[in-house]
Amino acid sequence: MSSPFFLQETGKILLLTAPLGIATTIILEMSQQLAFKHASGGERTKPLWMIIGAGLYVPQQLCWMFVLTILPLAIATPFLGASYVAVPFASSVLFKEKINAKGWLGICLIVAGIALISREVAP
Repeated sequence: MSSPFFLQETGKILLLTAPLGIATTIILEMSQQLAFKHASGGERTKPLWMIIGAGLYVPQQLCWMFVLTILPLAIATPFLGASYVAVPFASSVLFKEKINAKGWLGICLIVAGIALISREVAP
């Protein structure tokens, strides 16, 4: 598979860029959600944090498009489920939100699903 973003000489480049692209996409998505939460918290909205959250959308989508040049959609999309794990953990740290039993069950199921899919992708 070739990509317009880099010259792929071996499969080693793919092994490095795909996980980095997915991780960057997840981090940008998580940051976007946290910025929106911060913008809506408190007694009044915070327009700067709304702008930051909206501004993170474009780089997140560009990064996602980059990932899709490397991996098939059916393989890449399930890995975005990791954002459903990252956001609750980050919100529990930053905003002191609690993760209840159903939340933990959901997180475990998401991690299990990602683990099953990653076994299919691994060489």
